[in-house]
Amino acid sequence: MAENAATQAGPGGKLFRAGFHALAALRGARAFHPDGLLLKGEFHGLRCDDLALPDEPVAVTVRMSKGAGLPGRLPDALGLAVRIPSADGDPWDLTLTSSGAGLVGRVLPRPSRAWTTGRYSTLLPYRTKGELVWLSARAETPRHAEASLDALRRLVTEGPVSYLVETVRANGHRKPCATLSLHEVDEDSSRPAFDPMLHPPRGWEPRPGWLARLRERAYEGSREGR
Repeated sequence: MAENAATQAGPGGKLFRAGFHALAALRGARAFHPDGLLLKGEFHGLRCDDLALPDEPVAVTVRMSKGAGLPGRLPDALGLAVRIPSADGDPWDLTLTSSGAGLVGRVLPRPSRAWTTGRYSTLLPYRTKGELVWLSARAETPRHAEASLDALRRLVTEGPVSYLVETVRANGHRKPCATLSLHEVDEDSSRPAFDPMLHPPRGWEPRPGWLARLRERAYEGSREGR
């Protein structure tokens, strides 16, 4: 799928790729979400017919980040990326951004003042079994952490931080599908390049196709530029 997306993006996709390449090269980091914190966590699939999730809780790598890389506690579009081992052995990448609620809200990034308030969304839906489905997450930890990486580090060090992951239909129906628990800052692992276009859940297709193709070109440019 990724190869088809790359070859079908056309001139607009090439310009998109070049722009993200230049921005990543200028920053020496990801074009967006350049500053983040790598964490160790546990992903526990719940009873859910939508996704083929591991039967037992699995260890996952998580990166939480600030979209524009704004300093300190300034509100930003906050990112939550998770690499999840799947039941068939091929991992998939889940990337979410702080967003609003409702049909319009969940497709637009929204700056947030804290890591543990509001919702996170995939922004773009997936098509699976003939339906459009978003993935969403919200914190279940009552402790507050302002939108700085130092505050996030303190929050995770003080105790597990939990999120509920849900599927969301176009009509707004939500269904819990997993819990995510963050329990340790990961100082030693290599920095994975999370890419939801290259590593979607099996049987899930990012939609709409033209925007997914542009998004993949952006990921390609950012990877190469940094």
